[in-house]
Amino acid sequence: MRKFLWVVVSIVVLTQGYAMAQPTVDEKGGDLLATVGNQKITREMLDNIIATIPEENRVPFLTPDGRKKILDEVVNFELFAQAAKDSKIEGEPAIKTRLQYEEAQYLAREYFRRMQARQAPIPEDAIKDFYKSHVNEFTPPEEIQARHILVKTEVEANKILEELKNGTDFAELAKKKSIDPAAQKGGKLELMDGKDWLPRGSFEKSFEHVLFKISKGQTGGPVKSQFGWHILKVDDRRQPEPPSFVQVRSMIKSRLENERNSELHKKVTEDLKTKIPVVIK
Repeated sequence: MRKFLWVVVSIVVLTQGYAMAQPTVDEKGGDLLATVGNQKITREMLDNIIATIPEENRVPFLTPDGRKKILDEVVNFELFAQAAKDSKIEGEPAIKTRLQYEEAQYLAREYFRRMQARQAPIPEDAIKDFYKSHVNEFTPPEEIQARHILVKTEVEANKILEELKNGTDFAELAKKKSIDPAAQKGGKLELMDGKDWLPRGSFEKSFEHVLFKISKGQTGGPVKSQFGWHILKVDDRRQPEPPSFVQVRSMIKSRLENERNSELHKKVTEDLKTKIPVVIK
């Protein structure tokens, strides 16, 4: 949070300048919160900083403790800023360019944020329609439970296939013949977390291409990998249900908002170029 607050304060101070830190202070000094050197830090300045914090992050800084944290950060910032001015670094070409860029960047973002805020919320019907027309995008991939027997050569693999065709139990054969650590579990394939339902996309492509073509209860192979030759068996397979609308509503809303904002940014950029001359040499 300290890093976030440091960024917020730095942006506000940079773009609005410390002139805003010097409103007229009443005779009782009620608006004056602190001074650093000759610089006055006022209640108005803190209010301005809080107003620039995104609404979703603002609540913690509305409390007395939160306001105190901002005040402490502004004081620290002013200490460093005054030290920088005393050392004359603000006159260096690279620093001047950076300050100009930071100011332009913040003003640009704030200008666009305000344009975004004028837009109506994404209609609920639009979110539901997107869900209905893109439900396949949210559906988890097909999953299987499978076993394998790993051996060093293709000749060995083909011999094992023959034994399986003659009725030898796959799991027992895996325990006897496989050189993979999974042999002790009858060749059972598992993910790193120990789960044995394996979603499509979990394996090397050539291996997975063969594995997911095998019907439930059937064997296949041999398949070569960097580890050797594999005989495969699929014990079970399933197609997980798609998530409900409620589960993905927020994600869809964010996606639609991002798409709309992208279009808005493009349009605003084009409109501004017709009003403000741009010459690139």
